[in-house]
Amino acid sequence: MGTRNGAAYLPQQLASLSAQDHADWSLWVSDDGSSDATRCQIRAFAETQPNPVLLLPGPQRGLTANYLSLLCHPDLPPGPVAFADQDDLWLPTHLTRGLTALVREPGPGQAYVARRMVLRAGRTPRLIPHRLHRTPGFRNALVECLTPGSGLILDAAATRFARQIGPVKVPFWDWWLYLILTGAEMRILHDTYPGILYRAHASNQLGPRVGSRAALWRVLRLMDGTYRDWVNANLAALEPHIGHLTPKTQTILQPLLPLPPGSRLRALSAYRQWPRDRLALWLAG
Repeated sequence: MGTRNGAAYLPQQLASLSAQDHADWSLWVSDDGSSDATRCQIRAFAETQPNPVLLLPGPQRGLTANYLSLLCHPDLPPGPVAFADQDDLWLPTHLTRGLTALVREPGPGQAYVARRMVLRAGRTPRLIPHRLHRTPGFRNALVECLTPGSGLILDAAATRFARQIGPVKVPFWDWWLYLILTGAEMRILHDTYPGILYRAHASNQLGPRVGSRAALWRVLRLMDGTYRDWVNANLAALEPHIGHLTPKTQTILQPLLPLPPGSRLRALSAYRQWPRDRLALWLAG
């Protein structure tokens, strides 16, 4: 878990971890310079738990650096690793369902993604619609993220692979993991059963995730060039690590690297999940 000034919501999330029906876990927290009661809450939680709870100082270079530095901490156990947001809630079966899915069909490396329900103050939680019109894969990962970090669990092989590459400077850590894992042709397993209550509030880093306001937010990021910059930053970070990709995904990536930003975005637009998003990306290129 990465934290920073999360005291308003953190106690509920910690309580949801304690309520998991899978009891064999340890909590590693990287706190990125909180000035509120976050660290005190974590220490108090640790005193009540039979499970290990470790509180570490974060690098204070933003959310992505906080999570990737924690994932690559030399003392972190080899995996599997489940990621938690400070302001969301885990449903009691989240760990059990994720770990069961990862061992049901062993492979060269896998990531499990829990389905999420959006939680708004004063409203009944509701399912976030699935965005899977196509199978998750490297082409799609080049242009969107289908592995939201709040419900992401990596098996030991995927954890080991991500740690071999190490921390990089990218816009979003969960998008980066989707990119490199599919670049190694590891499997992404999406659960249709909810495991996470995603808390929607004004401080969400990526703005609203569902509804008309979310659609408008995404359109504005396309129009002002922000989305193009994110894609280019991902590719710039990926290029030095091309040797970690499989020969198949290397042949997908290599023709894209010399393209100018606009042409690159138009070329990648075909790999978005939804037709309307594909059209919007092509027009923004």
